[in-house]
Amino acid sequence: MANFIPEPIPPGIRINSDGTVEGTDKIHREGNVYTLTDDIYSTIVVLRDNVVIDGAGHVLKGDGNGTGIFLQERNGVTIKNLKICNFEYGIKFTWLNFGPPAYKRSNRVYSNIITNNTYGIVFYDFSSGSEVSDNYIANNTYGVAVATSGVVFRNNQFWNNDFAISENVYVTSNIDTSNMVNGKPIYYWVGQRDKTVPSDAGWVVLKNCSGIIVEGLSIEHNTYGILLCYTTNSKITGNIVKNNLYGIMLWGSSSNIISRNIIMNNEGYGIRLDGNSNNNIISNNKITANAGDGINFETATSNTIYGNHITGNGGNGIFFRNIQDSNVIGNNISFNKGCGIGFGYGPNGTIKENHISKNEKGIWISNAFENTITLNKIIENNGWAIELEGSQKNNFIHHNNFINNCPWEERQARVAPIWIFPGEPEPPKLVGGAANFWDDGKEGNYWSDYKGADINGDGIGDTPYIINENNMDNHPLMKPVAIPEIVDATPPIISIISPKNMTYKEANVPLTLIVDESISWIGYSLDGKANITITGNTTLTNLSNGCHSLKVYAEDAHGNIGFSETIYFTVERALGSILQIEEPLEELTITVMVIAAVVGVIILFSFMKSKRTGSHR
Repeated sequence: MANFIPEPIPPGIRINSDGTVEGTDKIHREGNVYTLTDDIYSTIVVLRDNVVIDGAGHVLKGDGNGTGIFLQERNGVTIKNLKICNFEYGIKFTWLNFGPPAYKRSNRVYSNIITNNTYGIVFYDFSSGSEVSDNYIANNTYGVAVATSGVVFRNNQFWNNDFAISENVYVTSNIDTSNMVNGKPIYYWVGQRDKTVPSDAGWVVLKNCSGIIVEGLSIEHNTYGILLCYTTNSKITGNIVKNNLYGIMLWGSSSNIISRNIIMNNEGYGIRLDGNSNNNIISNNKITANAGDGINFETATSNTIYGNHITGNGGNGIFFRNIQDSNVIGNNISFNKGCGIGFGYGPNGTIKENHISKNEKGIWISNAFENTITLNKIIENNGWAIELEGSQKNNFIHHNNFINNCPWEERQARVAPIWIFPGEPEPPKLVGGAANFWDDGKEGNYWSDYKGADINGDGIGDTPYIINENNMDNHPLMKPVAIPEIVDATPPIISIISPKNMTYKEANVPLTLIVDESISWIGYSLDGKANITITGNTTLTNLSNGCHSLKVYAEDAHGNIGFSETIYFTVERALGSILQIEEPLEELTITVMVIAAVVGVIILFSFMKSKRTGSHR
């Protein structure tokens, strides 16, 4: 979010450096206190330090563009009691002169209602020392965006923002648990050791931490669902991370474990590692329906990715750049709109025993060398089974099954041609790409479109499978290689359709859910009580008035247990809609019997009287 050109001052109402107000008669000045006397539909530009802007409950409203309150390198400004809505930027703190200020800013934003903006509040670089407290920040795309360290947050309520707080990975804010995201506290830990994040977390940020456990959470509507910066030896396991901008982000963080999480429906990457995040393990996660790559690595070394189900993402299944010595083993990678696995600018990686199917491409390699690709099942991808581009060379590719990929081409693999420049007097020329090794000297790969013969019956084709003049499988296999099946160690995904986070006017509420795979058991916990086994959709009956919580658990055929997010809902049924028995059953039975006896006597008396009356007719 760094901006190295000072922003021009926008048009609008001005509080000038000499204290005068220009452009409206709806702001009353008394000393350094400026109080709104009516609603305003314009930008307010603050050009004076040490002033108070008191909204007095009035509205500052835009047309979806521009800025509500614009402050450029201001100090000591307080904004309070104001309703700010329908701007691109509700409040913008920006800078004028490049370079950090000689002192901290002491601006304060408190007791405001900030809604329906693209950005509720923005702190650009060099806004350190400001405080944001006691605000209701709702229905914005970004609640608050922070690009400078040292901003203090206290007792703010973030509701229904697409992303509550957007913070650059290289800054550190002061955020405590009095701040809430959709009713759940923020755990923003700096320098903590050997702790477990509480189960009620709404957002988790770990900076310079070690030995932290993040387990069993449901995290959504943040820029990074779970963010680790310069954090080591920590474990992120068994969480649901969805509807964030990015699911899980590691920056400069090493020797961590990310396992058995459900990471879905995030608007960018599912998992991203950057900033020299090394020696991490990413295993047995279900990473699906994210708009970007399932897993994305940039400048990371010696990481291991195994046993993950990476499906239906809008980008690549797994993508690496500037990496080395990383291992991708035993993953199920399918139905991604980019390639199954893509990597560039890195040596010494191993891609082994993966099932890669129905992606746009199988494996894509660019400017990478001396990697080993073996024992992979690469089936029915729309494009190339494997494609190599750029200055790649000396990659070892053998004992893979390439089956029915790229059906409109003559072959399933492509190595892009490269230009060579031999020098004068010879002109530059295009040649068939750098050489890679497509067999181990004895056996190569199985190609479903290989048309050669095996006259001696040794299981190896008698002629090469030719990709181009520099790349050919000299020992193509006549039958598919036996590749280990992937054992499912990922939890089932449980989506609750009903109830929703709302108020119901009756005591019987349908429980409707969807599970993404076959299950051997399913049950629910209501209000934190013991699990109740069910066989499918059911109805929660005789619910009492008040707030309720619901969580559903399921076990699949492989013994993996998943859980849903916790649903909070309220029942407010009308009095008398359901019989409430407060007396003991015995007393109620006696009362009914007495009433029945009395009614019987009355009926008998009426009948006898009727007979006597009839006899005198």
